[in-house]
Amino acid sequence: MKICVIHVNCEELSGTYTDIISRNFAKVKRAETQITHKYVAHLRRATDTVFALPILLNKLDVVQRIVEAEAEGADAVMVACSGDPGVIQGRTLVDFPVVGPMEAGLHLAATYGRKIGIVTTADPSWQEYCGTIAEGCGLGGRLAGAQGIDIPSSQAFTRGFEEPRLVRAAVEAAAAKLVAAGANSIVLGSAGLSVMAAATELAELPGTGVPVFDVLSVGLKTAEMKVDLRRSFGIPSASRAGMFERLGDKDRGRIARLF
Repeated sequence: MKICVIHVNCEELSGTYTDIISRNFAKVKRAETQITHKYVAHLRRATDTVFALPILLNKLDVVQRIVEAEAEGADAVMVACSGDPGVIQGRTLVDFPVVGPMEAGLHLAATYGRKIGIVTTADPSWQEYCGTIAEGCGLGGRLAGAQGIDIPSSQAFTRGFEEPRLVRAAVEAAAAKLVAAGANSIVLGSAGLSVMAAATELAELPGTGVPVFDVLSVGLKTAEMKVDLRRSFGIPSASRAGMFERLGDKDRGRIARLF
């Protein structure tokens, strides 16, 4: 099985990040699963991904990488960003599973407890965006809240990769606030926070029995499961009735020429 992980920043800026992700994935993937990595061509700052315009523009890069991955023989892709950029659009263009880690993490967390808390970055725009993703997944009514950590993203995603335990402590503090507000499970609404939490083996808020989900690892396992279901039972990669109706190749070419 070949799973392609698509990153939302340029390759030259993702080296340390990719190394940590790869070590995390090695703990959870099946032995026979091969993981490849693709990177967008333009975006160069992780902090840009919390603003609406860069998110919109970056989706085009992500979708192109999704199409390339299918052509190169991948069995599924996972977009390595908790905003799930390009996932909806990509599903309309390809015939293999396209996984958004935030969607996967939220739905899994809903099976562990009634109320879900999202721990995310210090950016208010991204905290609100996480809430819209939960609503889009039909889980808005199950949300206890979205709580940002107290470390600015400019520090969390630079110094944090060198000292991930500092970020882990901030994640635990934010998660504790959500548990006090009624959360029964915690989803990390940030790929970077997920990477650092998994690297420090944070899977439960200490002393509470409350699970903490690294959405990238959940997304990878979801991709494996969807490939298995497709191979074993012929379940389609996405429903073609409704939002994910397949856009024909001729129409895709026509639209590409228009834009």
